[in-house]
Amino acid sequence: MGTPGEVCRAHSRAALATGAAAIALRRGLGPDLTDDQLLECIAEARDNDAAPAPSPETRLAVRGALREPLTRATDPEAVVDAVFESLPDTPLRIVGPDGRAFFLVPIAAP
Repeated sequence: MGTPGEVCRAHSRAALATGAAAIALRRGLGPDLTDDQLLECIAEARDNDAAPAPSPETRLAVRGALREPLTRATDPEAVVDAVFESLPDTPLRIVGPDGRAFFLVPIAAP
């Protein structure tokens, strides 16, 4: 049986996007980063020079993870939209009340 391949790919993409987005944020980059910057962040997150080029879906997931974070002040409807637009493989960046940033990573429940 096991976990369906689609679920595994979505989880792997979300994990990679989280790592690449964290690298981009440390570099002061946002969702408008260039393709070259995006690829550099993904390569560093993978720590594997021999990895294949990231898919268009992975690139979108990284850019999505770099969108403005959600906070307590975010309109509830905007939160709902952000959550459901991020599924199944895009981390959602939030900022807690103490100012620390987090990524919520969707994990499918098959």
